[in-house]
Amino acid sequence: MKERIIKEARHLFSQYGVKTVRLDDIAQQLGISKKTVYQYFTDKEELVRLMLEEQLNETLAEASSIHEQAPNPVAGALQIWDRLVRYRRTINPNLFRDIERHYPTVWHFFEEFRARYLNVILVTNLRQGVAQGLYRTDLDELIIAWLWAEQSQWEVPDERYKTQMKHHFMRGLLTTEGLALYELLMM
Repeated sequence: MKERIIKEARHLFSQYGVKTVRLDDIAQQLGISKKTVYQYFTDKEELVRLMLEEQLNETLAEASSIHEQAPNPVAGALQIWDRLVRYRRTINPNLFRDIERHYPTVWHFFEEFRARYLNVILVTNLRQGVAQGLYRTDLDELIIAWLWAEQSQWEVPDERYKTQMKHHFMRGLLTTEGLALYELLMM
């Protein structure tokens, strides 16, 4: 039952944001009482944290899988960028805004996860790209990883801009050898 509640909360929070969805709404969607929800969660904040933790761990696992299976850092970077964009599309912008405003402890958890994601996935990709001669050696890994995470999440008025942003970002990382590989991948 706990997993069902988390799954329904995730669905509703992602669709409508955290603030507007009440525990009553989640219970009603599942055909259970609010009392049943409280048997598994002490309050809404605990449910928000567990839902977000599950969602973020899935995202990290998927990005790790991309990173491990990619034939090279350039291909991995392109796939990770696309995964970050897909994640952004599935989430109501109010979800994170509501968490930041109303659940500071959960927001802190999110920020810690984000820092771990930057270090585990993005910085690792950058280091491998530099080591393989595909990325420039003068990159500040932490700044570039932060820019990568931020820019891939920007709201843009036209989908073509998203693609152009990705390509400009990637081209800024690349050495001559990396650019040749990149252009092969784009064919």
